[in-house]
Amino acid sequence: MPINPDAPTDKPETEQMVVIHRTLRREFRNLPFLVAAVRPADTARARVVGDHLALVLAMLHEHHEAEDMFLWPVLMERVPLEKDLIGLMETQHQAIADAVAAIGSGLPAWTAQADATARDRIADALRGLDEALTVHLDLEESRVLPLMHEHLTVPEWLVPQKHAMKNGPKTLAGKLNLAGMVLEDATPRQRAWFLGEMPAPARVLWRLVGARRYLTYARTVRAAEAAATG
Repeated sequence: MPINPDAPTDKPETEQMVVIHRTLRREFRNLPFLVAAVRPADTARARVVGDHLALVLAMLHEHHEAEDMFLWPVLMERVPLEKDLIGLMETQHQAIADAVAAIGSGLPAWTAQADATARDRIADALRGLDEALTVHLDLEESRVLPLMHEHLTVPEWLVPQKHAMKNGPKTLAGKLNLAGMVLEDATPRQRAWFLGEMPAPARVLWRLVGARRYLTYARTVRAAEAAATG
């Protein structure tokens, strides 16, 4: 089901990627504050925020890995005049991947001890990652999505989505929370598209327990920030 009913059926609907980007933008904008709000030695809160951070880092990794594997090589071949732009996308991906790996490597120690120094290091790294990701997504949406729309087939466009879904969270809780993050700010049409991409049993599960469960999850995660400002 397309988001825009008037969109051409023989072209990729790139608004789908903007929906995922919006989720990433929101989460990485909030994460530095969530981490910084965790009080020293509060390991329970550190685990809550750390688990959420790990889920979002994994979402970003899978999203970019799919683009690296299935989109950039096709665009490099089809639009050689834009090789510098595509090369820049790859370079930005590598820098972001390095930041993701560095943050991820520090997570276990911080969640185990809730040390203030480790907390501040992760929060600072997340601020830098948020800035880098914003620059990257702005450029991708303004310059690269139009190239994808014109030069990729619909099946080629769908391959990264299928890859990301296949390699997403392994647990049911992770899958439901990830769906909730994407659906949180979605318009009705965007919501219908995303739910339509889910297997029928998953849609039923989302409606029965997933939506309610995500509201509880989001309140619990964001309580870390509220506690610091309240």
